[in-house]
Amino acid sequence: MVPYKITTNVLFLLIAPVLLCTGCKLKDGCALPALNGESQYAQLLSTDHPDDSTYTYYIVNPWKQSQILTSYTTCPAKAFNNVIVTTNCHAALFSELGIADRIAGICEIEYVSDSTVNSLYNQGKIANCGSSMSPNIETIIDLNPDAIFVSPFENSNYGALEKLKIPLIECADYMETSPLGRAEWIPFFASLMGVPQKGDSLFNAVKERYIELCNVADSAKNIDGSPTVMTDMISSSAWYVPGGKSTIGQLIQDAGGTYIFGYIEKNGSVPLSKETVLDQAQDADFWFIKNSTFSTVTYSSIEKEWSSYSLFKPFAQHNIWVCPVYQVPYFEQTAFHPEYLLEEFITILHPGLDIRSTHYPRYYTPLPTQ
Repeated sequence: MVPYKITTNVLFLLIAPVLLCTGCKLKDGCALPALNGESQYAQLLSTDHPDDSTYTYYIVNPWKQSQILTSYTTCPAKAFNNVIVTTNCHAALFSELGIADRIAGICEIEYVSDSTVNSLYNQGKIANCGSSMSPNIETIIDLNPDAIFVSPFENSNYGALEKLKIPLIECADYMETSPLGRAEWIPFFASLMGVPQKGDSLFNAVKERYIELCNVADSAKNIDGSPTVMTDMISSSAWYVPGGKSTIGQLIQDAGGTYIFGYIEKNGSVPLSKETVLDQAQDADFWFIKNSTFSTVTYSSIEKEWSSYSLFKPFAQHNIWVCPVYQVPYFEQTAFHPEYLLEEFITILHPGLDIRSTHYPRYYTPLPTQ
């Protein structure tokens, strides 16, 4: 059983045998303290390291950014050895850090494509903990993990998980609004798992490649211009487009494109009417679609859904690119490797550049005709 010490303003998790020496969860409303290790890109993660052996990570509340969501103090000499993850992107990250064997259980294993994680699962070394929204509590109890990595949501709690007295690592990285902002969480996760050097090395490689690609895209834009880009399709009664401050909006800009809805000062998805999108994006040069179904999407199939799709220039010129998110590791990889997606966008928008890796294409391919 994990002992708790209650004070007037913090809740300490005292876990001596693991890396999380003291994880303190501040009460809602506590202000972010002055720190000496501010993040360069991440807006929701700050670090305080008064000495070389102690790091305190402060997770900023994504919905009240002047306040703390939680904080964790790590000791580099100790590490988690038995954890549960609830998303495939964190499982893939742990695999890349060489610590997949420390994953005791994972939610929704059917959405994991990482070969190492799947191999361990097939060997019975990783358990399926069910849905990420409603994990199998009995399985988790049997696994007796050191910690559970969870995703926080606004005005919600973790239900039965909170009653287990197992440390919950709140992974607010998905709420970051810049490509490198989320990637900068890599060292945090690596530190919790006792491999800080690997985390720093990986993030630096991601950052350096991303910046290198941005410079390439800037050069290409000066030569062949900045093609205009539209995204997505109608869902129910609205056309949800990424805001101009979203990760996708910024990636398109960094790839040397002009995102048509970049003027929308939002970091999430924004519902627009189909008439508004047709009016503003009809003459776009490129159209990126994420297919979130298990069916094949074609020019013919989308025209059957709404005949006015054919009025968009990318439809007429066959310049629509589709990413089947359930068939490729899009969400699994791009969370912490935005440079993969940036490289792909640059290659599509500036076909004259020879920057494609041996993995091209990773995610997007031309939309089939039939």
